[in-house]
Amino acid sequence: MTDMNNNKILVNLKKKIIEVRHGLRRLTFGKRLKPSFVIVGAQKAGTTSLYRYLIQHPNIKSSLLKEIHYFDLNYNKSLSWYHLFFPLKTKKNNITGEASPYYMFHPFAIERIAKVNPDIKIIVLLREPASRAISHFYHEVRLGREYLNMKEAMGRESQRLEGEQKKFRQNPYYKSHNYQYFSYRSRGLYVDQIKEIKKFFSDDKIMIIDSNDFFNKTEKVVENVLTFLNQEIVFDIQTEKQFNTWDKNQDLNEDSIRKELKLFYKNPNKELFDLIDKKFDWD
Repeated sequence: MTDMNNNKILVNLKKKIIEVRHGLRRLTFGKRLKPSFVIVGAQKAGTTSLYRYLIQHPNIKSSLLKEIHYFDLNYNKSLSWYHLFFPLKTKKNNITGEASPYYMFHPFAIERIAKVNPDIKIIVLLREPASRAISHFYHEVRLGREYLNMKEAMGRESQRLEGEQKKFRQNPYYKSHNYQYFSYRSRGLYVDQIKEIKKFFSDDKIMIIDSNDFFNKTEKVVENVLTFLNQEIVFDIQTEKQFNTWDKNQDLNEDSIRKELKLFYKNPNKELFDLIDKKFDWD
């Protein structure tokens, strides 16, 4: 049996356990915290690590799942279904939140979040988009969803995503395999995604973080996020461990693809920096 098959068995078992635990929570529905923050993306930018660090804080309680995917993949379910993922109220100053990095890229998720809670705090991690796209590709290969090489996958992205936006508009509950998994280059066009966030949330509710800073100055960035969440800075949070990292076999096209992507993102990055009035060291 391959490692991939073993992983699928473990994932399915975890899903079953989550379903049972989620169902049992109906008995205490009215006693649960509502989320105070959501990490909306970007995918492969450090969202898992940031969330794991934050929930070490004594006042920040973990959701049953880090990625609940209510506002993108499960919006056909009730709001009470969503709220059952969050912990019981135990202390007055406790808060909770989640991290679903597809929210930022999904056509409707940000507006849906705002409709449920316009005062929730939005945390955005932005990774240099060429590196993000390449990491995304390897992620899909590792999970067995991508069968093309890097050059073919990047080259076929437009074809794979053609017509998907129209399908979303026709059916707000539409789930697109290609849009979610094969959007390597598109997800790195951050400027329109940030415009969407700013359309529905005021600047004091938004925190945008350069993943380079997060990876290189982790403790300081975590402290800044805690301040943004109005939480006392706790210095014993363990930030040494990184999550969602693995060894990979490098694609032969990686270096040439990286150069192409750097050129592709040059103008969109400038538009982003103008929008947020901040420049990241992505050159």
